[in-house]
Amino acid sequence: MKRAIALLLLTLFTGACSLKDKPASNVQPPAPGVPARAEDVTGIYRSIHQGVLQLRSDGDYVLIVPDGPGPSSGSFTLSAGRMVVFSKACGQETGEYDVVVSGIQEAGKAVLTLSTVKDPCEDRRRYLTVDPWIYANS
Repeated sequence: MKRAIALLLLTLFTGACSLKDKPASNVQPPAPGVPARAEDVTGIYRSIHQGVLQLRSDGDYVLIVPDGPGPSSGSFTLSAGRMVVFSKACGQETGEYDVVVSGIQEAGKAVLTLSTVKDPCEDRRRYLTVDPWIYANS
């Protein structure tokens, strides 16, 4: 009897946990076009030179570039495709960038491109714009 109950429970448990089900995610790849707000680009991006850019929906960001000055962080706002970036490493100066998403709305295929409008901070400008940023599964 115990064996039958154990087999029944095992069958029920394995049937409920299918490998075909996608993991739940609170972050979606960005849609192609000009993003309207921070939530439209929230996620983790990677560059072809092993850089990592994490954009959080609360307006914080983390930038890690292996050949750069090390990890940096700060905050950003995004409105109608214009991103304004602040980071302690650059003092009180903010940078402005135009943001466009291209490709397909899938991990590994959505591409975030930042173009400098103005930014007096040379390191931030260089590392945010040197490569396109590819959306990665977060």
